[in-house]
Amino acid sequence: MSPTDTPAAPRRTPAPSPGAPAALLVVPFDTLVDLDNEVAAEAALREAVERHPARIVVVRVRSRVVTPQALRILLRAGIRTAPGGVLCVAAEYPAARRVFHLTGLVRVLHVAATVPGAVRRVRGGPVRHPLRPQPRLPLRPYPALARTWRRDGGPRGAGSARPHGPAGPR
Repeated sequence: MSPTDTPAAPRRTPAPSPGAPAALLVVPFDTLVDLDNEVAAEAALREAVERHPARIVVVRVRSRVVTPQALRILLRAGIRTAPGGVLCVAAEYPAARRVFHLTGLVRVLHVAATVPGAVRRVRGGPVRHPLRPQPRLPLRPYPALARTWRRDGGPRGAGSARPHGPAGPR
């Protein structure tokens, strides 16, 4: 009996092929990028992305401030991902995420608050911020919206037994 026939034998997982990209790569981006360290920061990020090719590359921005130099570096790094790969950003501070929204880069880079949120955004799933409560829908719409809704065929629309207007003369 061979060791692989016994039930206690550990299962062997096949080694990934050397040319295939990994599924996920998380790269920390901790520095505040300015003109003095732009070249060094870009080289470090480029080296990490090219050394470990992956289908999803998440750049974890840990700085509260995102400079134009950092935005330029992230855009250039998106080009260097593996073929068919996607670069996304996990920025934990709201001020940093706001910069991506104001510049319109949320259309190019998938931006979320956490790494799992960024991965869900790439895959097309819903992204829920863990610390922000989800808004509740009102049980009864606002009065102005309710009138418009009824006029457009809401519950008191055509065929309803209830009158459309006020109950009686004022």
